[in-house]
Amino acid sequence: MDLDDDAPPTPAGPPAAPARGPARQAGLRSQNLAVVVEQVAHAGTISRADVALRTGLTRATVSSLVELLVAARVLEWAPAPAAGGVGRPAAPIRLAAGTLAGLGLEIGANHLSAAVVDLRGETLAFREVRGDFAAPEPADALASVAALGRTTLAAARAAHPDLRLLGTTMAVPGIVRGDVVLDAPRLGWLDVEAASALTGIEPDAAVALGNEASLAALAESHARPGRTFLYLSGGVGVGGAHVVDGVVQGGMHGFAAELGHVVVDPAGPDCRCGATGCLEQYAGAQALARLAPDEVGRAVGIALASAVNVVDVGTVVLGGTLGGELLPRLLPALTTELATRVLAYPWASVAVEPAEISDLPGLRGAALAPVLAALGDPERVLPG
Repeated sequence: MDLDDDAPPTPAGPPAAPARGPARQAGLRSQNLAVVVEQVAHAGTISRADVALRTGLTRATVSSLVELLVAARVLEWAPAPAAGGVGRPAAPIRLAAGTLAGLGLEIGANHLSAAVVDLRGETLAFREVRGDFAAPEPADALASVAALGRTTLAAARAAHPDLRLLGTTMAVPGIVRGDVVLDAPRLGWLDVEAASALTGIEPDAAVALGNEASLAALAESHARPGRTFLYLSGGVGVGGAHVVDGVVQGGMHGFAAELGHVVVDPAGPDCRCGATGCLEQYAGAQALARLAPDEVGRAVGIALASAVNVVDVGTVVLGGTLGGELLPRLLPALTTELATRVLAYPWASVAVEPAEISDLPGLRGAALAPVLAALGDPERVLPG
């Protein structure tokens, strides 16, 4: 197995939060803390006076909330701008660096990876192990990914000794419900209670599981704040997600937007899911090795047109193997199918764009998940 200590590049800019306004009744402090953090995250660096101006909160209220958030290490004072006018320059604030962070884990058939990401979305530590982790008995793989998580967290704390872990999320290439991996065919897992194996990484930090594609879409939505789009990612399999106004839509049971199993041709090849002619059989890794780009593009276009007709989006984002160097060769057949099959295409065409997050997006989304939860509800991280 190979160990790679180099962190992959991460996009610049702080995590973004959905728009909100100041609270007026119950939960006033909690809501207004979130309002302040949202403004700081959006601006990068901002004065308290500007926060007050943009939110409608009083300067005194903003100053009080900022003091709480600085004490909780959610915010920090930024260097004051050079004095150029009359009076003392305002002391700006920004999201704190290297104080609170999320730990993301990813488990695949041939790799394990871990990353620690702070409130600004910066990667503090990254580790990856290559090997064979597909086996009917998952205990060894779970023990290995937990050990990798501890090693990665220790590396982050070597540079940031007072780092507080907000939570751990593991991305899995399969169907997840709560603490259980219901089905991960690429791993050979069925009804595996996986979360408990990760609690020892940091006993006081929450642990969660997530679908790899949904977490990848979370990372992509963080890079495209407030946007609505369909996300389709190719790898060994094919995964997808639906993002509305920056929020990944899970559906009633958390299984929404399984685009890899949209049927492209009912008479097509057998799929591992038990159906025939699923998109995964035309756009997964094995298919890409044997099919011409026009065939792949046509299948992707058929599947996406069906989804666009149902959810009415204007943008499709392709990630993984579908969004890299292959994309220009897929586009002619893909866009032809969209133009032919999307009912509203003559009046509302569909943009097809490559993903902005290309390096391990599922892992990045897993690490961002507890960070974004804390930024959306900073009350939870205030000292008791």
